[in-house]
Amino acid sequence: MTFTLFSRSRDGRLAYYTLHDRQPSLDGSPVLTAAWRTEGRRERERRYAFESKRERDRALRRLFSRALSRGYRLLYSFDRAGIGRFGVSPVEPGDAVGVSAASDA
Repeated sequence: MTFTLFSRSRDGRLAYYTLHDRQPSLDGSPVLTAAWRTEGRRERERRYAFESKRERDRALRRLFSRALSRGYRLLYSFDRAGIGRFGVSPVEPGDAVGVSAASDA
C-alpha cells in the first residue's frame, strides 16, 4: 500500500508525504515507512515496526489523519488488497484516488 500526499509550504514550495509498507523488516514484522520532502530539499524517512498488521494499520490511519489535519491532500494511492482492507476509506468522496494527479499541484 502507498499513499502520497502533498501541500504547499508558506514559501510556495511543494511538500510531499508518503506512507508505504513496501519494505519488510529483517525479522518479518510489519513495517510502515513515512517519507517526506519539500521541493528542492532532501527526502527524509522514518520506519515504524509493529507486532501485528492490525497495529500497523492503526498507525497508518493515525498518520494519514494527522497529515490531513496539517493541510496535506491526497495525490496518489495504491493498495494491492483494495482500500477496503482498512475499513472505511480514509479519503473523502471526490478526492484524487488511483493513478491521477491533483489539478493544482
